[in-house]
Amino acid sequence: MHPLTRQFSITLILLLVFLTAAVTAQAWLQRETRRLQADTVAAKRTQFLQALEVAHRPPATWDDALRRQLGAMLDATVVSEHAEPASPPAALGSGLLGFVYQFPDDPAFQARVTFAAPAANRLVVLHERMFVAVILLGLLLLVVSVALALPRRAAGEGGSRAPWTAARAEMAGLERYARISVERGEALAREAGARQRAEEDLQLSQTLLGQSLEERVQLGRNLHDNICQTLYAVSLTLEGLRPKLAGGGAADPGARVDQCIAELRRLNREVRTYIQALEPDTVHRQPFHEALEFMLAAQPFPEGTRLVRNVDAEAAASIAPECAPDVVNILREAISNSLRHGRARTITVHARCDERTVVLAVQDDGAGFAPGGVGPGGHGLGNMEARAAALGGAVQVVSAPGKGTRVLLTLPVISAS
Repeated sequence: MHPLTRQFSITLILLLVFLTAAVTAQAWLQRETRRLQADTVAAKRTQFLQALEVAHRPPATWDDALRRQLGAMLDATVVSEHAEPASPPAALGSGLLGFVYQFPDDPAFQARVTFAAPAANRLVVLHERMFVAVILLGLLLLVVSVALALPRRAAGEGGSRAPWTAARAEMAGLERYARISVERGEALAREAGARQRAEEDLQLSQTLLGQSLEERVQLGRNLHDNICQTLYAVSLTLEGLRPKLAGGGAADPGARVDQCIAELRRLNREVRTYIQALEPDTVHRQPFHEALEFMLAAQPFPEGTRLVRNVDAEAAASIAPECAPDVVNILREAISNSLRHGRARTITVHARCDERTVVLAVQDDGAGFAPGGVGPGGHGLGNMEARAAALGGAVQVVSAPGKGTRVLLTLPVISAS
């Protein structure tokens, strides 16, 4: 084989191998980049849904303050707009990711969330530029190799060059190719390390944000089920005492007033405890039957409303003290709904257990409502279901118009010890 042909063949083979490896690495990096972007968008969508649970406001009432608050929680830009399926989606800027969330309860509105892409995207851009530069360099080396071989061919034909000159040129070319391959491998290793660190930082940020959102949701449930319900009970008690005090018909108004004052003082202590530690520590040390009796005694039952206790002592003892606050808050919410929305005349509290489960029920003879229709508003039912799920149980609401309402809470047996 002619030396020129051999050198050209070797150069072409090495160039093809190098380009094949470079194209393969480029395709792999692009595929991993798309996967990272998809994971980032999915994680950001989950955080957005958790943030909506905290805000809990219909999109029609959103204002700039709420959008800025959601944007600060997600480290993104949140825009609410009317849904227009016919219009093309807005183009994202360079280095940005985003998604559009369609509100299931209000199809007329949608939320557009945009946020900065992970830091690894900058590495992808750098990689693409290096890839183009390497291809151009390879082509340049091929042209240079062919150009340098032509004079050697003429000189070889004239017999003026030594045979070892071609071999030395070939070795120099191989040395250059080897050096470029090593440098390319080191660059790819640095890019892989930077990408891994960026993924770890993103995972840590997502974990911290998720914990923060869970704590805020739990605090909101406690404020609604404990503080708000207590304030409502005290206000109803004072409203019921007003006509009696005016007409002088109250048998013992001082006792009811003292009870309201005691409730307000207890509420003040719990609010201070929430500020210090997000949840009152003393509640966890109170047995369930004591917490239940304290809650029932604080309820503002109107005249003519009868409370029936049918609580089995063994069932009460099966509920551990650390579970008592959530169970009492579920029962408080059910009784409050019976008084406020159902206008019940008789409310019965049941508690029974067997070897594996504890069943608690609040049943009334009030107005009831149609399941699946418009029931009592607010966060009450959602909070009850969330608390029951956290305890490993479930809440079931059985009701019909004019037939009263029954709230069933089923929990696994947990030893109080």
